[in-house]
Amino acid sequence: MNTISCSKVFLVLLVTLLPHQIFADEKLIASACDKTLYKQLCTKTLQNDPEGSSATSFEVLSKVALKHATSTATQIHDKVISLLKGSSGNKALKDCKENYEDALDQLGRSTTALASKRYNDVNTWVSAVMSDADSCNEGFKDVGATNNPLGSEGTTFSQLCSIVLAITNQLK
Repeated sequence: MNTISCSKVFLVLLVTLLPHQIFADEKLIASACDKTLYKQLCTKTLQNDPEGSSATSFEVLSKVALKHATSTATQIHDKVISLLKGSSGNKALKDCKENYEDALDQLGRSTTALASKRYNDVNTWVSAVMSDADSCNEGFKDVGATNNPLGSEGTTFSQLCSIVLAITNQLK
């Protein structure tokens, strides 16, 4: 009977504490995202990520946001490479390829800096990454392109970078 009593106590504790943990995680995400310009994207990104939804610190949330920014940059870089294969030397696409290669390098450095708690370095490199994305977008305008072949992905990427900056700034 002692085993049953222990099991019941454990079950009661689990049912009692689990909702509080979920509420605490949502509260942490809401608190972090409240300081961003893109609250809805921030909340959706962090809540839909298993690591983000179980985070217990802003540092973890910053890491998750940075991971999503890096993933989006990788997707854009891959799309640019694919578009280059079908084009005849499009200068704007070539420049974008270089910009996103640089951005991916800087995002890697940002990940290392975040792990080492060098938050100013994270902010410096993520800000540079945003400049790389802007340069890519401006390149299409400079050649007179009526639409950006990267679509809204570049905007989402810049917004994710902004979210990284906003959360990381709360770590200082």
